[in-house]
Amino acid sequence: MTIGKRLNQQFQENLLFLLIFVLFLPNYVMYPSLIALGAYVAYEWVKFKDISFKSFIWPLIAYLIVVAYVNNNVLGLLAAIFMLYIIAYVGAVKRRITPRNYMKMQYYIVWSSLFNFFFIFIKYRPQWFSDLATKVMTWFNVGHMPAWQLPPYGDGYYRAYSTFDNPNFYAFILLIVLLVCFNQIQFQLTFKNYKLLLFYAGAFLINTYALFLTGTRSILLGLAVGLVGVILVQRKWTQLKILVFIGCIVGIFIMNNPSIFPRFMEVADHSSIRFHIWDNAMDAIIKEPWWGHGLFSYALLFDNTHAHNIFIESLLSLGIVGTGILTLFIIERAVDVYNNAYYLDYPLAISLLVAFLVYGVFDIPIYYIQTILLFAVVFCIPNRNKF
Repeated sequence: MTIGKRLNQQFQENLLFLLIFVLFLPNYVMYPSLIALGAYVAYEWVKFKDISFKSFIWPLIAYLIVVAYVNNNVLGLLAAIFMLYIIAYVGAVKRRITPRNYMKMQYYIVWSSLFNFFFIFIKYRPQWFSDLATKVMTWFNVGHMPAWQLPPYGDGYYRAYSTFDNPNFYAFILLIVLLVCFNQIQFQLTFKNYKLLLFYAGAFLINTYALFLTGTRSILLGLAVGLVGVILVQRKWTQLKILVFIGCIVGIFIMNNPSIFPRFMEVADHSSIRFHIWDNAMDAIIKEPWWGHGLFSYALLFDNTHAHNIFIESLLSLGIVGTGILTLFIIERAVDVYNNAYYLDYPLAISLLVAFLVYGVFDIPIYYIQTILLFAVVFCIPNRNKF
């Protein structure tokens, strides 16, 4: 009994770290771990019953389930049900969030990203997992879409995706990590904790290099807006000038070194692909503007995972009615942050939201388990009225 109690105590003390760290593991370890953690967070959900049922998230989930079922959208139906897992996961995080733990959580995110960095160079996937993933994709009736696990890129360049199967998903993870690093750099400068300052500065450089290896272009615009957002919210005008100056130098360097950044020189060629996807989605929206077809509607109707635009995808998948419910939920969360957030905490959440919306013009980064969970974690801001 003593050993059991000690193990349980250690598990409870480290659960917040585990909930973060598991998102950075290879898929063949991550999925079993998330299933095991999911069982526990579901148990906590039932035990504590501390999640409000007055939120707009519940009519949104109900709406998504009904619409997906009516349209025989299997993947959309499963994604809507998975939102219950997200709620339980976020609930487990929020129960452990205090102002101190929110800072710890940011440290866990950055530490995990450094661990994950090495998987850029280590490519291993067990055959049993590849076979199982193929069967699951067949069950989801999305075998007509491009494979999640991308092959090595040719034509003189390589796009890194670490453990995330897709360079754009990995780039969004890195966007979150870099914003966390930058937010912590400002925080540690203010409180003159130079040891942690050096840690976050070093992590920022390493993850910036990882972002370069992904070859994702549009993420840079979202990152730039997010970095500026952190400084604007914190009102550090001198640092804003320095950041703009550095950004100009980086932009000039990219333009003058096309051989180092081959994909940046192909924006015009690749834009036609995006325009074609958007045209397909808009035609489908015009045919059914009100109700949508459920999550992953583009995957249901066409030959890609999504419409590569968060606003178009919302109208395609949710319709005008569902988009209205989603908007109400976003407003609800924004009001909660405004009323309850610590002034030291909300700069990160605000900057991430703005960066997400900017990047969302070109991609939909939260259509993946790790990205949506890590994105949601950042918004688990401690309530100032409780501490």
